[in-house]
Amino acid sequence: MTTIAQIDRMITNLQGLKASIAQPAADPEAADFDAVFASVVSDAETEVAAPASVALANTSAMSATPLASEVSGIEKYRSLDLVTDSLDRSRVARPNMREFMDATGANSQDASELLYGVIGSNGDYRDWDAIMASDNPIDAARAATAQLYNSNLTYEMVNDASYGTDDYAEVLAASSLAEETTLGKQGNFALHSSEDTTSLMAVSSSGLMLRGAGSSQEQIERTAWLFGFSTEGLGALADKAETAALKDALENFA
Repeated sequence: MTTIAQIDRMITNLQGLKASIAQPAADPEAADFDAVFASVVSDAETEVAAPASVALANTSAMSATPLASEVSGIEKYRSLDLVTDSLDRSRVARPNMREFMDATGANSQDASELLYGVIGSNGDYRDWDAIMASDNPIDAARAATAQLYNSNLTYEMVNDASYGTDDYAEVLAASSLAEETTLGKQGNFALHSSEDTTSLMAVSSSGLMLRGAGSSQEQIERTAWLFGFSTEGLGALADKAETAALKDALENFA
């Protein structure tokens, strides 16, 4: 594994660590934690930036994906091809947090999520050449994320420690929807039953559970925004929700 790939995996692992130790949003120390975490990730990325820039300069120039001109927001990017079949190409072209923030005006939390958080241990096949050449890299990145998780590419947990080992199939199965624990599914969201709790999960078309989508309307909308997922029809899951809070949240969606 190259040094760039090792550091790239380290940043992915940092995202997993953040999820396990970060304070709740209401905690007064949460903002400080997010700031420190973003700084750590940014420092790690500086190790990648220089060699990645050299590699990118040596890569054959590729024409940017043409952009639709009349449609506003993320919808203008949904019909465009914003994924590639090369993890290396995506990794070389992907900006670090500082570059993404400077190019888009995104804050550190959104930049961290859009670059790394929505990917986690999965393979990032998003076409960062096309994304950064677009007139709105934030919306293009969101659309690319949705395309990735509704594609036939082999992205599922390829950066997990179990990948390539005898344990991988079991780990992948544990992270995927199962018929006996799935109460309902609508688009890229599913109601997942685990022991005595029911959770709304953001899921890929292959059934991989990407993360908990939240239990309030605001949290669900935030998850949908980050992944570029549509919430259309999500209200149909309300009757299957087993908690009042989640049912109330889902009823706010058409």
